[in-house]
Amino acid sequence: MNQGWWIPAAIAALSLLSGCRNSNTQVIDASSGAPREVAPTQDLVGMARPPIPDLPIPIGFSLDEGRSRNYTIGSGRIVDHVYRGKGDKLAVKQFYERQMVIQRWALVSAMFVTGDIALDFEKENERCHITIKDVGTWSSRVEVVVTITTSARLPAPAVRKPN
Repeated sequence: MNQGWWIPAAIAALSLLSGCRNSNTQVIDASSGAPREVAPTQDLVGMARPPIPDLPIPIGFSLDEGRSRNYTIGSGRIVDHVYRGKGDKLAVKQFYERQMVIQRWALVSAMFVTGDIALDFEKENERCHITIKDVGTWSSRVEVVVTITTSARLPAPAVRKPN
């Protein structure tokens, strides 16, 4: 009887077992000291033509028109937009940290407060405040609230002299 069959079978079983492990996970050192596996966040991609040209919005997020507005006042602008979409809060945070720099915004502060992420950016005479929060406890829906305001003094309107 041929007993050499078990070596190829053992190799096949070992390779099958090692292939079951998810290669997208990373082992990190948790604060408890015990390592654990986590899946990395996926990189989000920005819209080709967002509603505000220098404000990147991840693909799959849509403008909540009923809660959004924007105005142009002389050389200044006010933007108050709300976007909703599916995603992970940390992935959305990383998206804005990467994409706002491309649009010449400089990160001023990043905070995590009571479950919400708040990012502040500056560019020339404008400030941009972005709040990222979960919407609902069981879904992976995220809400992004963006406020852009002019931080410099606006020029006074021209005074017309009576004829």
